[in-house]
Amino acid sequence: MNNKIAVGMSGGVDSCVAAYLLKKKGWDVVGFTLKFYTDKNRCCDLDSLYQAQRLCHELKIPHYVLDVGDMFKKKIINYFIESYLKGFTPNPCVYCNRLVKFGIFLEKIKSLGIDKLATGHYVSLITDGDINYLKANKDNIKSQEYFLSLIKPEVLKYLIFPLSDYNKTQVKEIAKNKRIMFMIRKESQDVCFVKDKNYSKFIEENVYDYSKYSGEIKYIDGNVLGKHKGIYNYTYGQRGGLGVSWKTPLYVTNIDSDTNSIIVGEKDSLLRNKFYVNGLNWFLPPKKYKNIKVRIRYNSFLIGCGLQFMGDRVLVTLDEKTDKLSPGQIAAFYYKDILLGGGVIEKE
Repeated sequence: MNNKIAVGMSGGVDSCVAAYLLKKKGWDVVGFTLKFYTDKNRCCDLDSLYQAQRLCHELKIPHYVLDVGDMFKKKIINYFIESYLKGFTPNPCVYCNRLVKFGIFLEKIKSLGIDKLATGHYVSLITDGDINYLKANKDNIKSQEYFLSLIKPEVLKYLIFPLSDYNKTQVKEIAKNKRIMFMIRKESQDVCFVKDKNYSKFIEENVYDYSKYSGEIKYIDGNVLGKHKGIYNYTYGQRGGLGVSWKTPLYVTNIDSDTNSIIVGEKDSLLRNKFYVNGLNWFLPPKKYKNIKVRIRYNSFLIGCGLQFMGDRVLVTLDEKTDKLSPGQIAAFYYKDILLGGGVIEKE
């Protein structure tokens, strides 16, 4: 049996503890840190890299840095920018997991003769014969299976998640007691390559002529209320910072990239109970399950739903209306705590 396993190590507490637990269980651990530096877009700071290297030294395991900067820029950063310019709300973490962490990274370690890959994700991987699928971690607050809903089903057999039986508090306690962390590091932000979460500034720094994305702010009846400086400054459901006055609070209900128009209306106009999902990715056949629920944002509540399959799309009908739908975000489908799969929420 090949007991060698690669661990993706960001330098954070989760991946560091994952490496420690695998080493303790007798695995032949090899640490890898992915280098996402691309021009001025920098992800994974040098302090984190140093922390990963130091832990590997303490555990007496090798550590390597894998440069994925070019692919990260082409597949993740460009997707992020283009989504906002087309009026969508992207989820780069989901695509980074699919294309980079469990894509090119996995292929690289396999080419080196390493057949298993571990990360510090809080998720449970279940193997039932030849079938592999994901379940929510017992730490419901931190469980991260939502971000893995688009990874290719065929890669699951190569993966191990050492933190599947742990919650965040337990992981921090292990790190403290075993002196695994050598410096305090803040929790990583959702979009790691955008400094200070200033998405608008990031897009303007990476687009040649961002002024062409300016346009009008319109009420849902078509009446023009004002002008804006770029559709990428707005997201669905946004209330503040609209720059227009109205007798009642207004929210962004649609972003029309064809006309560069921001459509606004009262909160009731956001409510929907039907939407389409494309780019579907299934770990388990959804038609075999009843009482399916859907999560439309990370850490949002599960909502009961019905699915009508229409070729490579599915029409989702919710048991109750919601004002949280954002085209471009991921819809993840569940049976109880089992992740059936996911896809991308379409525009109307």
